[in-house]
This record gives sequence, C-alpha cells and structure tokens, in this order.
Amino acid sequence: MKLHYLAAVSVLTLSGCASSSLQYAKPDSKHVNNQIILNQDFDQVWDRLVRNLAADFFVINNIEKNSRIINVSFSTSRPMEFVSCGLSTRQFKNAYGTQSFVYDPAQSTQFPFTNDFGVLFNANRKTYLEGRTNIYLAPEGENTVVSVNTKYLLKADIEYRNNGNQLVQRDSFVFDFSTKSAYEESNGDGVVCMATGELEQKLLDYAR
Repeated sequence: MKLHYLAAVSVLTLSGCASSSLQYAKPDSKHVNNQIILNQDFDQVWDRLVRNLAADFFVINNIEKNSRIINVSFSTSRPMEFVSCGLSTRQFKNAYGTQSFVYDPAQSTQFPFTNDFGVLFNANRKTYLEGRTNIYLAPEGENTVVSVNTKYLLKADIEYRNNGNQLVQRDSFVFDFSTKSAYEESNGDGVVCMATGELEQKLLDYAR
C-alpha cells in the first residue's frame, strides 16, 4: 500500500528523512496428510470423533451418520496455529536508526512505513481465520477410513494512521484457500497462503 494521495491529508512529518522497505518470501510447500485408516470399527470411531468435536471449539453444523459426513466450522484470532502466508521482512530507517519487523502475514502485527513521498504512517494489521471442514468416515472391511478437507477464509483488516495518530485509511483483504489448494495471487508475485496441516492432524487425532 503506497498511500500516494495521503500525503495531502496527513501531517508531513518526515522523522529525519524516514524510509522503509519490504521483502516477502513465500511459505515452503508442505504435504498435508488429511486421511488415515484406523484398524477399528466404524461405530467406535464415529462415536469417539463426535465426542471429541463437541468438547472443543468446533461448531457442528451438520452430522449425518448414514451419509458418513460431519461438517464443522471454527474461528480463531490466532490464524498461525493452522495456516501460513510466508514471511514478510520490513525495515524502517530514520534519524534514530533502523528497525526490522519480521512476521507471517497470517498474524496480527503493527509496523511503521513510508510512502513514496517519505511520509510516515503506522499500520495496525489484525487477522482472523474462519473455516469449514468436511469430515468423511467410511468402513473399509474391518477398518475405518477418515478424511478431512477444510475451506479456509483468512481475513486481514488494516488501519493506517499518520504520525499524529489520525486515521487516514482502512483496508480489508480476504485470502480464500483449502487443505489441498493454496491461495496465490494471479500474477504469481503476491502473497501465498496455505494450510500447515495442524488443523487436519488435530481432527484426525480426534478419531484415533
């Protein structure tokens, strides 16, 4: 966000000819294991899974034993527990020295930066993760197959304030991806977000 036009409406405080830079690295590709085969009876696995889901933060939206499907939803203000969007490294320089801010874009953070005119702004970035998961269970001989697939919605709300702490702009972004399909901007140069597999493993463990 360059905020060109904000120079006209902001307090022009250069803070000793401040400047900033940004470098971004995509997350490493990671295989997400979303299926297991348990050497246990279907009814036994089903009952255990439902009991564990009901005891945690998941909301059970739909449960159809005949269809062998359980649909659950969840939300968290700590997206990095389950997803990653790589690593952003920002440097801010002014007369007082250089500060570095390193963070995963999936997490909430705050940082100062400058636009092309050298005007200082402070960004307050808050992130929030929502998701819906289909859990499929099926008997396979004497075993039970369990698979999970999640649709993730990572939301980022950003407030930009000038050096006088006046709000000058708000932005909102939504990153939409799933267990097996990462979010990637069409030009291939922007943010990439993907599942880490932690949520999928958590749900599979509930069935064990």
